[in-house]
Amino acid sequence: MSSKDSFNIDPSIHESPDVLGWIAYQLGIPPSEDTGDYPLEVHFMAEKFQEMTEAEAIDIVRKNLKYHSNDHNFSDHDRVLLTHLVAVVGGANQPHESEEHSHEETGSDEKADPEKDPTSENEDVKLLRYWATLFHWWSPYPEVRSVTDPYDDTECTTETWRVWVIGTIWVGISAFVNQFFSLRMPHITLTVSVCQLLLYPSGRLLQYCLPDWGFKVRGRRLTLNPGVWSQKEQLLATIMVSCASGTPYVTSNVLVQYLPRFYNQPWANDYGYMFLLMLVTQMLGFGFGGLMKRVAVYPVKAMWPTLLPTLAVNRALLAPRRKEIVDGWKVSRYTFFLAVFLFSFLYFWVPDYLMKFFSTFNWMTWIAPKNLDLAVVTGSIGGLGYNPISSFDWNVAVSRFQPVFTPLFSNLNTYIASLISGLIILAIYYTNNNWTGYIPINSNRLFDNKGKSYDVKRILTDYKFDDKKYREYSPPYYSAGNLVSYGSSFCVYPLMFLYTVLMDWDIMKDALMEMVKSIRHITRSNYEGRDDPFSRRMRQYPEVPDWWFYLILIIMFGLSIALVEHWPMQTPVWTLVFIIGLVGIFLLPLTIIQGYSGVQMSLNYLSELIIGYALPGQFMALNFVKAMGVQISTQAQHYANDQKLTHYAHLPPRSIFWLQLWATLVNGLICMGVVKFQITSIDDLCDPKNKDRFTCPGDTTFFSASVAWGIIGPKKMFDHQYPILKWMFLLGTVLALVFYAAQELIPNLMMKKYPHKTVQIENFKRKALMFNPILFCHGCIDWAPYNLSYKTTGIYIAIFFNYYLKNRFMNWWRKYAYVFSAGMDTGIALSAIIIFFSVEYVKHELKWWGNTVSNAGADNNGPPARLPIPKIGYFGPDSAHYP
Repeated sequence: MSSKDSFNIDPSIHESPDVLGWIAYQLGIPPSEDTGDYPLEVHFMAEKFQEMTEAEAIDIVRKNLKYHSNDHNFSDHDRVLLTHLVAVVGGANQPHESEEHSHEETGSDEKADPEKDPTSENEDVKLLRYWATLFHWWSPYPEVRSVTDPYDDTECTTETWRVWVIGTIWVGISAFVNQFFSLRMPHITLTVSVCQLLLYPSGRLLQYCLPDWGFKVRGRRLTLNPGVWSQKEQLLATIMVSCASGTPYVTSNVLVQYLPRFYNQPWANDYGYMFLLMLVTQMLGFGFGGLMKRVAVYPVKAMWPTLLPTLAVNRALLAPRRKEIVDGWKVSRYTFFLAVFLFSFLYFWVPDYLMKFFSTFNWMTWIAPKNLDLAVVTGSIGGLGYNPISSFDWNVAVSRFQPVFTPLFSNLNTYIASLISGLIILAIYYTNNNWTGYIPINSNRLFDNKGKSYDVKRILTDYKFDDKKYREYSPPYYSAGNLVSYGSSFCVYPLMFLYTVLMDWDIMKDALMEMVKSIRHITRSNYEGRDDPFSRRMRQYPEVPDWWFYLILIIMFGLSIALVEHWPMQTPVWTLVFIIGLVGIFLLPLTIIQGYSGVQMSLNYLSELIIGYALPGQFMALNFVKAMGVQISTQAQHYANDQKLTHYAHLPPRSIFWLQLWATLVNGLICMGVVKFQITSIDDLCDPKNKDRFTCPGDTTFFSASVAWGIIGPKKMFDHQYPILKWMFLLGTVLALVFYAAQELIPNLMMKKYPHKTVQIENFKRKALMFNPILFCHGCIDWAPYNLSYKTTGIYIAIFFNYYLKNRFMNWWRKYAYVFSAGMDTGIALSAIIIFFSVEYVKHELKWWGNTVSNAGADNNGPPARLPIPKIGYFGPDSAHYP
């Protein structure tokens, strides 16, 4: 690796062997087994440590303690240590922590040298200077330090023709695979980590096979073989492929419009309509995403835990391999990745094909297969999944959250919420509240008053609501699981917006002020006023000015008007203005939440609720506006995620801009082509009993929502049939104020009134902040058709990795945890593709007890309704009293 970067590091200068060893010990980086040398990051940090003065350290640490005061990802142990060090070294009148805390440990992964006395003044000063060096030159998070460098290697190849060609090829492959399997439950994804594994040999192949033929243009040599396939090239190509890691949300619009089992609109198969629908939603999100960098990229607290495994795999594949012993392990990241990948690839044959009960391990229902109540409570298919051992399938364990790299507090909040909200579902179901006893407990489908799936075509005339037909048929009914999911969704929007504004107002205010300044001063640098280490390094690269993103927004807004005017979408233009404004308001808090928690939320329920009230009966308008709201917000967050990846890896922002634009376009073109093939070529597509599991769970939910909120309208549904759901908005507002007061306002007032109780109050505040009401409420949403069986195994893995291993073997966790997760995901993705095409698609079924037992009892495809339909032939009100 080159030592000629923006900081001109030379491993041979200044730092003494004692300082070098001490810094390496604090960082948890052992010397090489071969040479005894330390890697470049240790030399860099040792040099900066020696330059750090005591006065500077005190000032830096104080500022960062204040900045990270409500940071969920900043270790509580580190906060305790630093508070003590500032009090002792800074000469504060009152210590902020007891000596017991300071002696107990010095951080989540920075431990005082056991051969020295950590309580001595000199050691306290050294630790304070060390932490100040971390804050100022690297990162306070061990997760970030494990996958980034504190310097920039400016001599390695970056944006080459190889990146464009290889990236485009794998964008196409990834888009095809992910779209094709997106309708399957559980779906199969060609993840970013899989593509990284395949990009690596692709780049190496060109490196070794192509001759070095080239010529110079304006002093720059253009060559057929730029040399070694570098980490930056690999990461640029990976970012391109990450555009294809998700499918366009508007595929649901097309499926629901075209398929006969839904709305049966043949004109929706027009590829021009499909392409333009994809383009405007994707690119509007792209434009918004570029403006989110002030809350998503530059703030240190915006850690983005979901992108860290991508960096981990990149380092495992291409970083120099050192022989070192970490907690007794000598194996390199690359070897470990390959071993985990091979194990995962082979093992996935067991739960996915050979022994399917390993995947759907609803063993409690086997005790009494026909027992309806047992299936309702413990069932993994249609029940609520209260099963302590629910699956041995990694694909199931990570289907609802990522247990290894999502913060533990985030996973615990959402899992506990699911445990509690499941009890509420049971209470609603067994009391027959809102006639839920006549409907399967956890279905995401709509039902009529005879307990059958709701046939929307029976209440339509020319695709519009017909009140006479409606009263001859039935109102739609939700299952108990759907009711709790919708109620939680209504609650989370005011809670999310208000709570985030109150808790993170400083970040949001700074972002808004910076945005205004960038409009007034078009040439103003985005990095002006930024002092974090990654922003300082990125100043050497040409920036992407904000007006580029404004231009994209203007062009796409014009095309969206053309879209609704040319095709019979029954969507007025004012709805476009509304949804763009709604996204603009909510995108800041949505991005902040994902940045620190790894949990992504969208505006689907809120947008469809408002449009449903404004345009009752217009399901196409509702579906389009909903797609706009969801895709713009998720694409904006996705682009912000890649911008943070660029920030961490010191990649040129303009390179990312053009690569992202191209990759997004290629991804959308291919995905819409695949959808066109699926809707015309796959038999029984979206049928709940589809033999290949193409049951379309997300698209079915999309259809159900369009019926309830578009055809019938929320006024009928929520003013009369389910009026309590409207009160969830008020509940969310109240909860935001209550938790802000309990976690921030009251503790701060108490510390001012009782300064001698500061330590106890701060302890309470830190513990209270571990409960996040937004994540808890979000966890209550994740029902119908999913249940606890998709989360229980995952929470065990999360606790093992992010509590036990992280606290006991931090150095091992830093080196191997993300690599393990990526290896498992990679093996499953490749194995699933081979299994599908080699045995499932050609109908080589393996019929035996282990593959049929999970579906043999009452849990099969969801337990039937608990109550029989009354003798009058229907449940609920009569036609004269329909809502």
